[in-house]
Amino acid sequence: MTVIVIGGGLAGLVAAYRLKQNGVEVFLLESSKTIGGKIGARKVGGEPFDVGANTVLESNNAIQKLIADLGLESERLFASPQADARWIVKRGKLVALPTSPTAFLTTPLFSLGAKLRLLCEPFIAKATREETIAEFATRRFGKEILDYAVNPFLIGTYAAKPEELSAQSAFKLMSDLESKYGSVIKGALTRAKEAKQNTKPYSGKMFSFAGGFYTVIQKLSAALGASVERGAEVQDIQRENDAWRVFYIQQNEMKSRTATHLVFATPADVTASLIQPIDKTVANALAKIPYSPVAQVFLGFTREEVAQPNGFGFLVPEKEERQILGAVYNSAVFPSRYQTVAFTVFLGGSRKPELVKYSDGTLIEVATAELQSILNIKARPVVESVAKWERAIPQYRIGHADILATVDALEAKEKTLAFVGNWRGGISVPDTVAQAEAVAKHLIAAKQ
Repeated sequence: MTVIVIGGGLAGLVAAYRLKQNGVEVFLLESSKTIGGKIGARKVGGEPFDVGANTVLESNNAIQKLIADLGLESERLFASPQADARWIVKRGKLVALPTSPTAFLTTPLFSLGAKLRLLCEPFIAKATREETIAEFATRRFGKEILDYAVNPFLIGTYAAKPEELSAQSAFKLMSDLESKYGSVIKGALTRAKEAKQNTKPYSGKMFSFAGGFYTVIQKLSAALGASVERGAEVQDIQRENDAWRVFYIQQNEMKSRTATHLVFATPADVTASLIQPIDKTVANALAKIPYSPVAQVFLGFTREEVAQPNGFGFLVPEKEERQILGAVYNSAVFPSRYQTVAFTVFLGGSRKPELVKYSDGTLIEVATAELQSILNIKARPVVESVAKWERAIPQYRIGHADILATVDALEAKEKTLAFVGNWRGGISVPDTVAQAEAVAKHLIAAKQ
């Protein structure tokens, strides 16, 4: 067995790393000169700007094992206890997101009517069709919970509106709880009891590294060594007897490699283009997956001028009609990494996609003005930087499961092809790592 992995983001790197670990000859082709996809790291005025993932949750076995196998366990920085609080903007003010039944009963975030409405949830019938998250949340929890809990949650994960996403695909945990227990609340309580009885090898905590999560990307790259070819733009894929030949341009020269197996670890639209000559049905299906645009604005203020707010950060419900989606309090989450009071502000998403086309200077001004307004900051930032993507996060919309079914069918038919990426199986870092490991294990099992 030989394997060509196309795409040098996290998914492709992990899949290639696991294959090489198990003695498989593997080559990874990355079109850009850098690896890591949307995960990167910058130093701005001496401060670390984590491009892409700010923090990662150690929420499954796959991410825990990867960190251990890369020898990075001792280098993890776990989030400060002062980062436990999350905030929601309501009528221009920050309100703590309740994290317990008692806190929910006393929070000013929701009205008495909304709290009483939630008592009806265990008695509501299951869905009979695929719903949007807005339909699911309104039916089960009521409009106010949708507006001030579900809406900001989705903008903080998918950078999307609940009216646009499939509950079955993008709200899978909630949808599965309804399906299995007939109630999200009943299911959550049952799951909480089970969790207390079961010990897990992973911590469930937020973490990063002194150099940001890009440290993991660097370690994976070092482990793969010469197996990675950067600046390799794939042009065509052809079948040759029992193998695949991949043609690519590198340094203005057409090159090719052959392998018995291919792993596509590229965004959905890129994968659609690459797979078109092989399977038009899958190509057409993947081309339908939209992406939300996102801009990150990193701002640092002097500690003499701005007090450090407590918590992880805040999210902005759409009803608040603000210009930003939310912000992370970087220097509260990982105090040892920062000299300034540092924030990462998020803009764009499907709520205001046009903002990503604005100049860096304009985005900095918008982000600064919103932070000043919400947090009552008077000072100007002394550190500024912007990262933006017109296609940042895949959107799991109605019919997403049908799209994935076409991919499953192709993999079942063409056992020498595999697909991995955050458009499939979850958008989080731990989900992506788990999916990449599963692909590698499947190929290794086929080899044996």
